[in-house]
Amino acid sequence: MSTTSFDLFYTRFFNKVEKDADFFDYYNHTGEESMEIAKQRAENYLIEAVDELKTKCETTVNFYDMDMENKCFNFKAYSNEIEIISRIMFKIYLERDIALMKPIVNSLSATDIKALFSPAADRKTFDEMLKRYESKTDTMISQYIARDRETGKRRTIRYES
Repeated sequence: MSTTSFDLFYTRFFNKVEKDADFFDYYNHTGEESMEIAKQRAENYLIEAVDELKTKCETTVNFYDMDMENKCFNFKAYSNEIEIISRIMFKIYLERDIALMKPIVNSLSATDIKALFSPAADRKTFDEMLKRYESKTDTMISQYIARDRETGKRRTIRYES
């Protein structure tokens, strides 16, 4: 039986968050320990991403067929499936950053804040970026479910069945 390691999904996801040093660096932890924490966090994102994918489409493979002990899916996942899941993981990661969007007011006066920083504009820009990213991901999902996962050929509708 063919399996697909969660590490393939983690690697794609980590490439998407590589600019966020805080994701990979934890106070009083070695590099190895920090990477283990990052993998634990990524596993949570992976589970959530599978849940979200299942709400968006009916897949021909069971993404819940996982071996949590060996950290793998019990089937061969294709590159486009890994990309879709990792994109959903990244979207979930970005959504969690919405709570962090607070103005920096410690050393600025009210006039400085108004001139230099607009929390509403920043939130609007972030929301628009997130919506564009989610729209692209939804398009990938639509294209994915319209094709045979193994051959990539367009699936046909059999009206007689």
